Amino acid sequence: MSFAKLYLATYNASLIAGWLSVLVFGFSALRATGAASVYDAIEKPLVWSQTAAVLEIVHAAIGLARSPVVVTAMQVSSRLMVVWGVLILAPESRTAKMGVVGPLELGVPSLILAWGVTEVIRYSFYFFKVATKDGEVPRAIVWCRYTLFIVLYPLGVSSELFLAKSGFAQLVKTNPLALEMPNKLNIAFHFPTFMVLFFLGYVPGFPMLYGYMLDARKKVLGTKSKRD
Repeated sequence: MSFAKLYLATYNASLIAGWLSVLVFGFSALRATGAASVYDAIEKPLVWSQTAAVLEIVHAAIGLARSPVVVTAMQVSSRLMVVWGVLILAPESRTAKMGVVGPLELGVPSLILAWGVTEVIRYSFYFFKVATKDGEVPRAIVWCRYTLFIVLYPLGVSSELFLAKSGFAQLVKTNPLALEMPNKLNIAFHFPTFMVLFFLGYVPGFPMLYGYMLDARKKVLGTKSKRD
């Protein structure tokens, strides 16, 4: 195994462990003490695992991975905004929840369900790609990667937008990361406004990413079906 493949295998294995920790700690806390305790139980592995995803942009940019740079950057930046820009800067968002259908509620538990399952599958897929001799991935993982996103992506995006909305009032009140004039740079920065503009990018961004995955699903699973 080359050094590059060894590095990628280690990276992917580490993030499988990280996201499994998020799922296990999160749903253990949910079962034991309720939704309000979930964020505190998962903060460290969540922040570590999601921030480490920045390296995926680097991997794509330097050709270490074959992922599209723009698509990768969009996915990673949206997650980082939710973690660092919403959950960390607006603590009130951590316990927010909204009923949807039956027992389903949007909030941190629905977020980690969507993110955690997606990422455990995705990093497992990448791990087998680089760790096995012929890049063979177990068929169950391939199917899950190109099928479960159909439900998990909308759940994740809905949770992200709900949490952003829930934390917005606190961000307006505290105005974190503010840069006011006059200053040497002669520019001003208002984080709540930036956040609104950022999440407006979901309007064109989500259909593009969702369509990208649907096309990939058709190519991968469609080809396999024909072979069978």
